[in-house]
Amino acid sequence: MPRTTILTARPALQRLPTRPGRLVQSVLQRIIPFALNWQKLQIRPGNAAEQLARAFSAQQRGETTLLLAFRHPSSRDPLVLADLFWNRVPQEAKQLGLPLPRRIELRYLYDRGIPIWAGPVIGWLLQRCGGIAIHRGRLDRPALKEARQVLSQGRHALVVAPEGATNNLSGEMAPLEPGVAQLAFWALEDLAKVDDQRQLIVLPIGIRYSWRQQNWTALDQRLSRLEEHLALSQEPTQTDPQPRQRLLQIGSVLLDALEQLERIPNEPDQSFAERLAAFRQHGLQRAERHFGLRASGTVQERCRRIEQAAWDRIYRDNLETLTPLGRSLADWEAREADLQLTRMRLVEHVSSVSGHYLEDKLEFDRCGELLLVVEDAIGWLQNRPINTGPSLGPQRVELSVGDALPVVTRLDQYQRNRRQAVGSLTDALQQALQDLMEPE
Repeated sequence: MPRTTILTARPALQRLPTRPGRLVQSVLQRIIPFALNWQKLQIRPGNAAEQLARAFSAQQRGETTLLLAFRHPSSRDPLVLADLFWNRVPQEAKQLGLPLPRRIELRYLYDRGIPIWAGPVIGWLLQRCGGIAIHRGRLDRPALKEARQVLSQGRHALVVAPEGATNNLSGEMAPLEPGVAQLAFWALEDLAKVDDQRQLIVLPIGIRYSWRQQNWTALDQRLSRLEEHLALSQEPTQTDPQPRQRLLQIGSVLLDALEQLERIPNEPDQSFAERLAAFRQHGLQRAERHFGLRASGTVQERCRRIEQAAWDRIYRDNLETLTPLGRSLADWEAREADLQLTRMRLVEHVSSVSGHYLEDKLEFDRCGELLLVVEDAIGWLQNRPINTGPSLGPQRVELSVGDALPVVTRLDQYQRNRRQAVGSLTDALQQALQDLMEPE
């Protein structure tokens, strides 16, 4: 996430309507394979194209309505999924002799903040490709209503990322947000009211990135470049330390600097994980105190509330009616809000830099992912990219689809205890996505 510097309050954010355009989709449909080739990203569709071809065929026959929930490890996921849905699934359906009378057009939820940092062109493309912009840090009733209608009408599949944000780790998933399960139950109630017999199913989609070759030499050189950048010298007794130890040492130096920045005392007997948790808590609590927010929920949920509170102070209604003094105070408040937003971004950037990701499996892909996370965090702190060294090589992305999760069988439980039913469906989806994270 690029860092921005807010100096003045800005006009309130307007709701971005969904404005799908077939011409835009057709152009992108042809461009995307070239973009993937340019990125040297090889797609391995696995069973995903066939499973989705069957699912879309049933949907277009009027048998089901679809909610597609995908793992979201990378900002490249939308490009990968667009190629899957628009190119590979229709080709697979044709080979299988499955009827797809209509072209595949999707509706999907995306964060309203994306056009802020990615720019208006990206925002325009998201609208034209069927995107439903949602404010994740508050109850966005118009966006939720539109998504609910998409599911209950069933003409378009609804695509969501239940993690809410990327973590840049293919082997570790963030806790899922319960809103996806709640949407499914709302739509199921709508179907039941009109005696619509279509099944509403949730399909989990796994996305896993890896390097095509394990280039340990390049990894070693990039670690050395990073150690040099941080003035971190190797001890003579550690002529060939393991990548895990080197990454943890780099992470420790980074955490030292952040603790000094935030004036957090470093207890001598604290482990790296404990220090990281303390830094995370400090950053979130400080921002929450500034905005008067309650500290509850997962790290992701707390970050989204902080983000929304900052936006409420940066993007203001009726700026033109303020007196000169009022406008100056609004600008002041916007700058302070941006500072707290930056503090929250720090937490997001370093939360993945921990040792347990490599304790479970010390493999090249995990080392490479964690290295990129650390490089990105340091580059973000410096407000400029660092000189990283040789490429780790071209990547591949493996796609998979898990078993469908029917929702109608959970309707009785939902009517008895809504919170419990939503939690149960969220847990089932979390487990299904977790199962898809392991390479075949």
